[in-house]
Amino acid sequence: MHRMTTAAWQVALLIAGAAVCGQASADDFPSRKPGLWQVDMAMTGGPMPPQQMKMCIDQGTDAEMFKMGMNASQGMCDKPDIRRSGNTVTVSTMCKMGDSRMSTQAVTKFTGDTAYHTDANTRFNPPMAGREQSTVTQDAKWTGPCPADMVAGDVMMPNGMKMNMRQMMGNKP
Repeated sequence: MHRMTTAAWQVALLIAGAAVCGQASADDFPSRKPGLWQVDMAMTGGPMPPQQMKMCIDQGTDAEMFKMGMNASQGMCDKPDIRRSGNTVTVSTMCKMGDSRMSTQAVTKFTGDTAYHTDANTRFNPPMAGREQSTVTQDAKWTGPCPADMVAGDVMMPNGMKMNMRQMMGNKP
């Protein structure tokens, strides 16, 4: 598939993810165990191959990432509807990207503080890059303490690039 189309999909998914998670408060979600997390993401029938990233978190990192997501989606997304029932959190939100409206419902089921699974279904109106809908799944698990070469806020992207979310927000790692 054309590189630009794949890049557009990746940007759309990042914004949708930021909108779904970013506008929620840390209190809406169960806490995650500090340390290294592996996140596997796949888009059903989409142009993006399965992706894996690793991130090092501590207690403060999640709240900071929520704040970053909120800032990224500001002005593009309506306030989400968040419902929590036990270990399951359902988030519904509406965002606008270009001429397209994205309606997303994400259901996340937590297994204690060491794993979670998310199914996010997004509809695009009008279609974006020729697609009317997208289904993304995420499986995340705690893999242990952060390695010596990573600090809280570090994210290792699928291409091997490492960035620190705290530094991106102007905070110290």
